[in-house]
Amino acid sequence: MQLTVLGSSGSHPGPDSACSSYLLTHEDFRLLIDLGNGALGELQKHVDPRDIDAIFVSHLHGDHWLDLVPLSHTRRHHPDGRVPPPVPLITPVGERARIAGAFGRPESTLDDVFVLDDPSDTTIGPFDIAVRRTQHPVETFAVRVSSSGKSLVYTADTGPFSELAHFAQGADLLLAEAGFLDGVDNPPDVHLTASQAGQLAKDAGVNRLVVTHVAPWHDADRQRDAAAEVFGARTDLAKPGRIFVL
Repeated sequence: MQLTVLGSSGSHPGPDSACSSYLLTHEDFRLLIDLGNGALGELQKHVDPRDIDAIFVSHLHGDHWLDLVPLSHTRRHHPDGRVPPPVPLITPVGERARIAGAFGRPESTLDDVFVLDDPSDTTIGPFDIAVRRTQHPVETFAVRVSSSGKSLVYTADTGPFSELAHFAQGADLLLAEAGFLDGVDNPPDVHLTASQAGQLAKDAGVNRLVVTHVAPWHDADRQRDAAAEVFGARTDLAKPGRIFVL
């Protein structure tokens, strides 16, 4: 499996990164995990957006899905005339009206672009998918993707909760958000701090931690370092264009 970071900024795009988006490829299958605002531009550096095979959107806060809107335009209106079949879109049920609202049309008129499916444990192409509801203000799902003996876990947005370490247990790579700063009176059930991301990686016994979803007004390198200090093993920072091979 190969993970390509398309965007890693939390809350809004920064000067160096679009919002959360990750491309996971294996056996010529392309799974897009989240597509936050600004990420479609980086995606086009790596693959034709019409060649995406499936999309998993963790939740429907704009920094994780808003570029579904321009994605639909690229899939419908490319001047070469090739229109791909609708792409499977796995996304939380309760918030789907947000997608239709962004298009200014009912969900049923998006059937030529997306085939909506519920988050569940399933198989997509070469990937075995497991999901877990997280602690976040809207319906949000972490995802574990496994294939050929390798596994990746993406926390999505979440506050800390005990079951998450079990869900991520033994993963080859943990892609963990670190949206909050340590030592601050943060609201509960919204984001992880860097040290909480590091503790999660340690408790889960993962091989490698990649820190993501750092807001532009925070120092991403300091977030990575704080996570690494707790984890005590290989810790990297998600940046657009960075590739991780599992």
